[in-house]
Amino acid sequence: MFAWWFQAPWWLLGIYTVAAVLIALSVPLLYRLFGYKMQDEALWLNERNLREHATLMQRLDNVRESLTELNITAGVKQANILTDILDDYRSVVETRFIGKQFAPITYLNAARSVQEHVVQNLTDMVAVGHSLAGLNRQAAQSDLHQEQQQRITTLLAENDKFFTALNETAVEVANIRSVSQFERLDTLARLVSLAQTASHTGTQS
Repeated sequence: MFAWWFQAPWWLLGIYTVAAVLIALSVPLLYRLFGYKMQDEALWLNERNLREHATLMQRLDNVRESLTELNITAGVKQANILTDILDDYRSVVETRFIGKQFAPITYLNAARSVQEHVVQNLTDMVAVGHSLAGLNRQAAQSDLHQEQQQRITTLLAENDKFFTALNETAVEVANIRSVSQFERLDTLARLVSLAQTASHTGTQS
């Protein structure tokens, strides 16, 4: 269109083409050079962190209320522990990673996955609690009652294991100074393994 409209000579068209290509290629380079890429990634990470935190806290508040009504005190205690863990996690993300060049996405994804699974376990306790309430009205259902009680015990034990992994990894991740240190964390490997197991368990149930 440029050539047809202005009837430009071939050498001018060549200069125009080269300039256009250079300008197009410079856009992503300047985007990185002036820090816009890092700013956008930091904004995305912050928005994601706040959105996921709000969602989990809402779910956790609902579950805690149900556990309280069902008098599952151990479950209520774990809900309170998870609340503290979620608050600490949000603080670590906001102060340690947002706006920095190094953001350990592997840790962030694994930790969030485990946190979500703890909430799901607490939700399962609510379902079991309602089942127990029904069985308590049927004295002949002692075997089922014992089975459901054992289910709650198993969920509590699994959550305790998740809490330990989350806390230990959070402490180490908060103190790392380089990507190489991060990749050598044994606690992270364990957390990732737990997250994968939790995810697999969730798809099975």
